[in-house]
Amino acid sequence: MVHLLVKILLLLLIMPYNIQSYDCQVPFLPKYSIHVLNNLSPDSMDSLEIHCASGDDDLGHKILKVGEDFRWGFCAWTWTLYFCHFWWGNKNLMFDVFNDQHYCVHDGVNIVPKDTTECIWQVKYDGIYLGYFDGDKINSQKYRGW
Repeated sequence: MVHLLVKILLLLLIMPYNIQSYDCQVPFLPKYSIHVLNNLSPDSMDSLEIHCASGDDDLGHKILKVGEDFRWGFCAWTWTLYFCHFWWGNKNLMFDVFNDQHYCVHDGVNIVPKDTTECIWQVKYDGIYLGYFDGDKINSQKYRGW
């Protein structure tokens, strides 16, 4: 038993802090997912571009079509942080999309329920909304205006 614990601890020391996978292989770490949804109007003349990353994972530059959902999953430590940069026409925003294991982001306490594990970011014409799945619908609130 001690030998197995030593192996697990050694594995944890050499593995990256964030695991870009929906199948977290570390049994005691919580599993999270981030969704970035393009909810702009279908007649929008400009593309939505995003670039998301953490200290360990660069998820790349993406162009999302209206209705598309860019998502990723990971195991989270208390220090896990992901941020995204959003561009839409001449507008742009950059902020953390995950930095808190209870509320997605530290200032999400009045937006999502405690211990939310699926953080939903909806990009709309007037800004970016933070939300969560409530059954088969998304509850969200404006987080940042453009």
